[in-house]
Amino acid sequence: MKVSYIELAGKRHPLCCSLTATAALEDAFGDLTKMGESLMQGGIRAKMDAFNKVLTILMQAGRVYVHAEGGELPEPLTCAPSDLLDVTSGTAVRAIFSTISGDTKREVEAQPKKDAAAPAEP
Repeated sequence: MKVSYIELAGKRHPLCCSLTATAALEDAFGDLTKMGESLMQGGIRAKMDAFNKVLTILMQAGRVYVHAEGGELPEPLTCAPSDLLDVTSGTAVRAIFSTISGDTKREVEAQPKKDAAAPAEP
């Protein structure tokens, strides 16, 4: 899984979009499209609520993954993520969508099939 980071209060907090996190996001928003709409549309209060839900879910998944891999973690936040960022800036939105798109893209490496009709090398 890909781990992204967001800096809050001078500390790098891991973000990860695991299957558990994806299920939690769908529970909170209905689906990921509605989640994106909630982050981009509406007033400041609606955006703040969406940011807090999404970042809390992705940060929890990031902590679980980094801990499982033996990595170092900052202390958990003692406040809502929105207390430490400007929800009108693009920083949080980029971190969220980078995390989600990075964990949903899959790369497949294919090798060309050997042509059965090709002559064997001497």
